[in-house]
Amino acid sequence: MFCPNCLYEYKEGVTNCEDCGAELVPELPPDDEEEGDLPDIEVVELAEVESDVEAEALRSMLTDSGIHSFMRSNILPHSNINLSFFRKKSYGTIMVNKEDLEKAMEVLEDFWNS
Repeated sequence: MFCPNCLYEYKEGVTNCEDCGAELVPELPPDDEEEGDLPDIEVVELAEVESDVEAEALRSMLTDSGIHSFMRSNILPHSNINLSFFRKKSYGTIMVNKEDLEKAMEVLEDFWNS
């Protein structure tokens, strides 16, 4: 059984996706996209982070909530030069899909309050 939204595979007997609640289907529909094509996704800034530890902790919480994210680094590789010239010095910015921003903001609030 598969979730048509999350694309996760479940064991027989499970009827709904544990993440999104969708009713499971016996098989996934064929992929219409050509191999190598990526879907158009609009990403937005969620938060600036001060260190790689903070970035990984926040990204881990986002992943646990089913939100894909990445960090746009402000540090130039191999030189440790910070590229954020005209604003507060930060390690980087956590980016998320625009569609996930509201849910990600809730995770961020939990992150700052914990």
